[in-house]
Amino acid sequence: MKKLVGIVLMAFASLVNANDIDLKCKQHVAYGAPVIYKEGNNQYLCRIGYAVNYNYNTKVAHYVVEHVTAANLAKNAVRGNDFREDPQVPPQYRQTLSDYTGQGFDRGHMAPAANMTFNAQAMSESFFLTNMMPQVPGNNRGIWKYLEETTRYWVQTKGEVYVITGTIFAPQPKMMNKVAIPAQVYKIVIDPKTGKQIAYLFPNEKLDPKLIDQYAVTVANIEQRTGINFSPLLPANLANAEKTVLHLKDF
Repeated sequence: MKKLVGIVLMAFASLVNANDIDLKCKQHVAYGAPVIYKEGNNQYLCRIGYAVNYNYNTKVAHYVVEHVTAANLAKNAVRGNDFREDPQVPPQYRQTLSDYTGQGFDRGHMAPAANMTFNAQAMSESFFLTNMMPQVPGNNRGIWKYLEETTRYWVQTKGEVYVITGTIFAPQPKMMNKVAIPAQVYKIVIDPKTGKQIAYLFPNEKLDPKLIDQYAVTVANIEQRTGINFSPLLPANLANAEKTVLHLKDF
């Protein structure tokens, strides 16, 4: 009976919380698509290799989700660098290439191009500006790159992981033309086989990759800061995973 009740409750939660990622590309999420505190002025975008909840107010994604498998890392496509506006977003809400010109920020991938080498279209889609955030070069090319590479190592050793990448803004964010600059950036990696969840929250500034574990936090901490429920269908027996700080060696 308890099992039946649990199934009914999860089905109800899925119906209540469902968004376009759940409905159109749920293969990118482990325990349901993340639920933001308030719908409106946002758009969901499904791609081959990832999905986006894009924020019209900041012109930067709330979050990007991926299911990365060993097959995703097959070397079938090379990096194309075809950064471009996203035609699925209304023009007034788009990031543009000119927004970055002379501003000193990288077009930082949220779903990395190196996770998309399995397919030429997936690789190309990773360069839509809806997958980019204004990122300090010393962050994007340092500690962030190190975490991305570590995540791909986990994929090779574990076979698969789910990844949630996102942004946090100050109440009055600094602007790059009409694009808001994240004050903090985060990445959550979920191992579906063990239920473990590891999370890192970085200030958007140059950081030493050797100090990465100083920025380890709980998933619950990021949920509190963002108002996002990252795993609305998380089984009750895995709830502690969101409240546990893990370091690289623990995952």
